[in-house]
Amino acid sequence: MKIGITTPIRGCSVKDLRHLAKTAESAGFYGIFSPEVPIYSAIGNAQVMAEATKSIKIGTWVTNIYMREPIMCASEAMTVQEISEGRMILGLGNSHKPVNDVFDIDMGDQYESMKQYVIKIKSYADGSSDHYEKIPIKRDLPVFDIHITGLTKRTAALAGELADGIMPYLANLDHLKTLYSSAKSKAGDKKFEFTSGMPVFLSDDVDQAVTAARIGVGRQALRPSYKRVLTNSGFGDIIKKLESGISPEEAISDKLLNELCLFGKPSNCRKQLEAQFNNGSTMPILTPFPVGNQSPLQMMDELSKLLD
Repeated sequence: MKIGITTPIRGCSVKDLRHLAKTAESAGFYGIFSPEVPIYSAIGNAQVMAEATKSIKIGTWVTNIYMREPIMCASEAMTVQEISEGRMILGLGNSHKPVNDVFDIDMGDQYESMKQYVIKIKSYADGSSDHYEKIPIKRDLPVFDIHITGLTKRTAALAGELADGIMPYLANLDHLKTLYSSAKSKAGDKKFEFTSGMPVFLSDDVDQAVTAARIGVGRQALRPSYKRVLTNSGFGDIIKKLESGISPEEAISDKLLNELCLFGKPSNCRKQLEAQFNNGSTMPILTPFPVGNQSPLQMMDELSKLLD
């Protein structure tokens, strides 16, 4: 059973990242991934974690395609691939308009931007790019895996066509089936990873975990991409409540939490986790959020209990 985890959304120190990666590897997690929240680099964090480990998959969840030219993204990912001896997974995403607006980034056609970015990344990684005639340096390495976010049928199909995996987030089981079906229709028989991203709020204090979950999901729900996936997952009424100014504590329903999150005592979350595998996920990716004053290391301790 493959389970991936991310480091906390907000950046950790390098010391923390090393500790988290080593603990995740010792606990038996399949992979550990770094989110990208400026000013923290997901690829830089992946390199730190690669240097601290020996066997666990490491990577990004996800790297913002608008923040790097494809040649530099490919070069940095190849460096991590070499350091990790083939354990790198490059997760790519468009991020969110409010984030990119801060840096005056014109996202253009997001679908086409992702398509062309992945094509270029692959050409740099496998040495087929015409630029290699001008820069005659090729690393003799297996190409790292590329996953892309897929929250709609169209982007899921693009993942199946061009990438090695899909990284949806905040999608319920019914919408995941739709996304997986679209990806499979283009992936054919090739090896392909069907991940499922879930926010996680773990604590023996169940009431506190529920409160943290409502607030945590509520803060993300109004980002354009997540509004879309939550609506497609049947929670459009909750989006409307949040848009009207109703607080997350009141707007976020028990149904949403039960379908999209892991929360409460780790021992009580295993059934929801098993449902991900039964629904076709080959690797759930769990993203921890603090309950109360939990530190990143305490969040990792709670995550590790899922494997006890």
